[in-house]
Amino acid sequence: MKNKRILIIGGTGALGKTLISTYNEFSDIMVFSRDEHKQVNLQKQYPNVTYQIGDVKDKDSILKAINSYKPEIVINTAALKHVPVCEVNPIESVQVNILGHQNLLDAVSVSNHKIETLVFISTDKACKPINVYGMCKAISEKIYMNFAKTTDIKTVIVRYGNVLESTGSVIPYFKSLLDDKTDYLPITDVKMTRFLLSLRQAINLIQWAYDNPNSHGKIAIPKVKSMKITDIAKALIDFYECEVELKEVGIRDGEKLHEEMISSEESAFTDYSQENYLIGSDRVNDKLKSYDSEGSLMSSSEVLPFLRENGVV
Repeated sequence: MKNKRILIIGGTGALGKTLISTYNEFSDIMVFSRDEHKQVNLQKQYPNVTYQIGDVKDKDSILKAINSYKPEIVINTAALKHVPVCEVNPIESVQVNILGHQNLLDAVSVSNHKIETLVFISTDKACKPINVYGMCKAISEKIYMNFAKTTDIKTVIVRYGNVLESTGSVIPYFKSLLDDKTDYLPITDVKMTRFLLSLRQAINLIQWAYDNPNSHGKIAIPKVKSMKITDIAKALIDFYECEVELKEVGIRDGEKLHEEMISSEESAFTDYSQENYLIGSDRVNDKLKSYDSEGSLMSSSEVLPFLRENGVV
């Protein structure tokens, strides 16, 4: 994505900031978001970036950004993403996580400026969803896939798991408790597993999907390992060199015990031959096995080195 004009929608989050730090040196960037405070703070660090206050729920503000900035690439990272919040605010989740994406596609379609590439950031929770957030993201994946059938604008969907230190991730939560000298770390279920990847891995997947000549209208999936939540907790306790218990507190509304990145039904339509996986529209194999966090675990001894390697501890 070098020497391009990039519009990052929802660009003040962890992923947006990493996109800026990655591409700011050799690309022009506009950040579009509704959080004034975060934009002001970000502007101190990246004064050469263009900023616009706007909301994905307002199609006109998106259209204004596209027409005025004339980006070649649009990356949509905007989301209402906390699972428990979405569970009790389903209408707001629909407005942001479904209608917000439709607003973007409508704005792209009527704009007097034609973009080259559109990237949608999805989640593993869109695979066989059981919660509001995952359901909304699953519908939005279909919206983008259908849009791709009607346009020559390269349209790419990127689906991955939890980013290590993004807002709402379990790792910053555990670290904050350990910093406060907690007596225990709460574990919803001792069997729970999650796909976790670093911000750098997320950026690499986006770049890979952007560069891939066969990714139009398809879902890009990273080849990554998963972790047991208890292994993450124990690794952090070891790093802090403290005596802290793990306390099982029960699974929350909308949570799965294990996440899936590719369902068994999707696997038959997945190209496994490349650096990462691509879920497409044509049947490419007879494989009927899910790619899930229970079956992709790294060993407990690998967790702390992984966290160290990625600057988490």
